[in-house]
Amino acid sequence: MPTLEQRLRLLEDESAIQQTLHAYAHCLDYGDEAGFMDCWHPDATLHWASRGAQKGHAAIREGFRWHTHAPAVYHKHFLVEPRINVDGDRATVESMYTRLDRYESGPEFRSFGRYRDTLVRCADGKWRFMERHADQEARRAPSASGAGR
Repeated sequence: MPTLEQRLRLLEDESAIQQTLHAYAHCLDYGDEAGFMDCWHPDATLHWASRGAQKGHAAIREGFRWHTHAPAVYHKHFLVEPRINVDGDRATVESMYTRLDRYESGPEFRSFGRYRDTLVRCADGKWRFMERHADQEARRAPSASGAGR
């Protein structure tokens, strides 16, 4: 059986990983570029269906700038049911997501899918994405009001 210290470390790691998962959505939706970039290891790769693989900070920053943000366009990325597996300084996470956008009739789901992530504990102790696959399983067209990319 794991020691109390090992069990506590696992809980702390899982909590810190969830903070990175949540920061991704908050920063993307509200345009916090510095916060978003702090979620990524310098050699990370982000896979978005709409842009393909974006490798390294420069490409991920370009993708962030390409994406829409509040207040120009309001949308919400929701992450649910993360399954976190920590193995030392590396973790894998599978979770589901959906995106809520503003349509003429009111808020509606724009897309949903699954995130498949690999995170690493960096030298400063923070957990950051090494790789994120956003597997889009369904998507509808943007609203006429321009509910973006």
